[in-house]
Amino acid sequence: MQRTPDNPALASAPRRIAHAVALLVVFAAIVVCVKWIDVSSFARWQTELLYWNYAAHVLMIAVAIGASLTLKRRWAEYGLTGHGWKRGVLIGLCSGATLALLPLLLEGVFGQLALQSRIAGYWISTIVFQVLFVGFGEELLFRGFFQAEWNRVFARRFHIGRVRFGFGLLATALLFGIAHWLNPFNPLRDRFALDWPALFFTTNAGLILGFSRELTGSLVAAVLVHVAADVYPALFLKGTPGGIGMAVGWGVAVAVLIFAAHSWVDGDATPAEPQGD
Repeated sequence: MQRTPDNPALASAPRRIAHAVALLVVFAAIVVCVKWIDVSSFARWQTELLYWNYAAHVLMIAVAIGASLTLKRRWAEYGLTGHGWKRGVLIGLCSGATLALLPLLLEGVFGQLALQSRIAGYWISTIVFQVLFVGFGEELLFRGFFQAEWNRVFARRFHIGRVRFGFGLLATALLFGIAHWLNPFNPLRDRFALDWPALFFTTNAGLILGFSRELTGSLVAAVLVHVAADVYPALFLKGTPGGIGMAVGWGVAVAVLIFAAHSWVDGDATPAEPQGD
């Protein structure tokens, strides 16, 4: 991995620090709001009707869209662009196919494949939630908004193949991991547990998803990989064969992304450069 020069939009240290603090405040505010939503009467009503917590993910989408409008960012800067979408779909499908299918295959081979009974009657709601609200919503917030804004704080000084990235990718992955680490934590419900395995696994997943964002210049591949990663744990009872399949699937995703990074050709989509404030 080599270093490559970059020209960040926020050149002065004070502006970078202020921008970083603002991003951390936004993240903290989102976490607080999500915990409040979890104990609200509206949350109880929607989970009884639809099972999943849609409101929290609507908030994530709203924050990203609101930031784009308030900060006058181009949609392409947050990965919402049709340019190079075919490449994004191809990379997303190649990266996510093993991730989605191998756990199911291994569970089936060992006779352990079983649907989760808790979502019986909520199949449509579950699919809509996982694709549009988790897959797209979380990617728009983290790989769209946060990663683009952290790239204004940290220059993209490194590259793998022809893909440039910086510490903004790591910062976004850490926030993604922390958000999942805090899933069981809610003082408003007197719950103080923390999900340590989720912190480790989702931070690493965030690095992979973030790299796909830098590779393709859009959210298409990241959304497809995210959805693929949620097929097995969201719909089926988890077992050891499936866990092994997930690990292998993530490894395949990494291999596909690195191969794509080194087979980059001129004219492919690249992430939109941050514009000056």
